[in-house]
Amino acid sequence: MKILHTSDWHLGSQICGRKRYEEHETFLSWLLAVIKSEHVDILIVAGDVFDSTTPPNRSLEQYYHFLAQAAGSCCRHIIITAGNHDSPSLISAPRELCKYLNINVIGHVTEDPKDMVLVISDEDNRPSIIICPVPYLRDRDVRTVLAGESCNEKIANMISGIKSRYHEIGRCAEDKRKEIGCDIPIIATGHLFAAGGITRDDDGSRDLYLGNLACVGADAFPPCIDYLALGHLHLPQKVCGNNHMRYSGAPLIMGFGEAGKTKSILLIETKGDGPVSVQDVRVPVFQQYLQISGPFDHIASELTRLKLESDSIFVEVLLDDPGIIPDAQERIRSITTGSPVEVFRIKNIRLLNQSVQKHGEDESLDQLTPEEVFIRRMDSVEITETDRQELLESFREIYTELLEKDTNLE
Repeated sequence: MKILHTSDWHLGSQICGRKRYEEHETFLSWLLAVIKSEHVDILIVAGDVFDSTTPPNRSLEQYYHFLAQAAGSCCRHIIITAGNHDSPSLISAPRELCKYLNINVIGHVTEDPKDMVLVISDEDNRPSIIICPVPYLRDRDVRTVLAGESCNEKIANMISGIKSRYHEIGRCAEDKRKEIGCDIPIIATGHLFAAGGITRDDDGSRDLYLGNLACVGADAFPPCIDYLALGHLHLPQKVCGNNHMRYSGAPLIMGFGEAGKTKSILLIETKGDGPVSVQDVRVPVFQQYLQISGPFDHIASELTRLKLESDSIFVEVLLDDPGIIPDAQERIRSITTGSPVEVFRIKNIRLLNQSVQKHGEDESLDQLTPEEVFIRRMDSVEITETDRQELLESFREIYTELLEKDTNLE
């Protein structure tokens, strides 16, 4: 059987306030074409279907339109799990209807690990593969909050809870395989930050579990898993070099920090009781993004060169000039007027560095993350280093809870 592993679509996302509906539409059309050309049997989407718990209606329309088309293709089963950006209740809401289309939507983990074990049969109705569709495991799913816990204790309990969940589900999958009486492969999903995971600045990955301190090691996953389809990290990568523990990565760049990086989805093939094979399928560039940095003259030269390009290019400029450039923003934007080159954002590195040195003077909120705002506030008062670290850990925990709150749940 052929399985296509993708994740982190982030439908409804924006870059510098610009909506990306056309890019997502083009990606979904391309993905459907891959499903058909590769004769894919199973599609797995490992979390972060949407960019927020309250996606715009147009993104919902894109999502359901794609599912309807994919369900009517050669793809006989679709597995979708919620990520940390998703609303579990929104993902699960059409569950009963989706079942009729052989679409399994899993918003949250259940108490009974047997519920997280699906047996997929082939065209002759013979069991061919077991899938354990584990969504993003929220704090409450894996541990009991204890008063007076230190940060290290919280992290240890969280990692232990995640490991226990996966091993419970793994045992149920093994029991099901023995019951079937055939050594069919077991595939599991996950949406988490694995130890050794690689991120980039401005790649859109949001911290999990106390600022990503609770990284999950490869030993958290039972050895019975033949392939682990992961989501959350936006760069395609292997877990600890293991070819069968993979992040597909986000199919579109999520920030200018990823500009020019290769994006991919993963094609997995199973053949009887043999090992699964994994193949990277490169995602085309649907919209070109570019980051240009350097002094003013270099930036002006690069933008002038880019004006000759026939395709649309979105640019972020990092102006790093030792001199004072009068009307720098206006002069930079005027270079590309009337061309396919559009300057989305201009950052004056020298001024930004001066602002940091002045402890936040002349900084605007849109230049700072919420955590950076909180750090600036701590900088403004006398706090011991111990208290500072505890306050920062508490802030991260509270902020994560707010971001993950399922506003659709009643």
